[in-house]
This record gives sequence, C-alpha cells and structure tokens, in this order.
Amino acid sequence: MSPGIYLSMDKDSMDVNQELTKLKTKIQETREKILAMPEIESSPGEQQEQLKTMREKVDTKTQLLQKYKGLCVFDSPKS
Repeated sequence: MSPGIYLSMDKDSMDVNQELTKLKTKIQETREKILAMPEIESSPGEQQEQLKTMREKVDTKTQLLQKYKGLCVFDSPKS
C-alpha cells in the first residue's frame, strides 16, 4: 500500500469518530428529554386510569354546560 492510502484511512477514521461522537451526544440529549417528560414514571396502566378519569371529567362538564346552556336564555339587545 502506498502512504497516501494510510492517510486517507486515518482521515476516514477520524471522520467516523467525529460522527459517532455527534450521534452519541444526540442520543444522550434525547434520553434526557424523554426522562424529563411529565408522567414518564407512570406505568401504562396508571396512564390509562388517568385518561379514563380525565375523560369522565370532560363528559361531566360537557353535560353541565349543555344543561346550563338550555336553562339560561339570554336576551340579545335588539337594534
């Protein structure tokens, strides 16, 4: 092999190492973002239970809004 091939291989190796370092940094940043997400420590079952509770609250509030909407008659000013 000629000396030029070794220089090329060393340069390629350095480029690969730089790209690997960048990739490792991105992976670590992504892990940190995932761990910072709210409710990440809750199990899927707990999350499903929370979702069910929230949906029930929305349904109750929607029913109340419909009830009050039907009871309250607002007179709009006539021109």
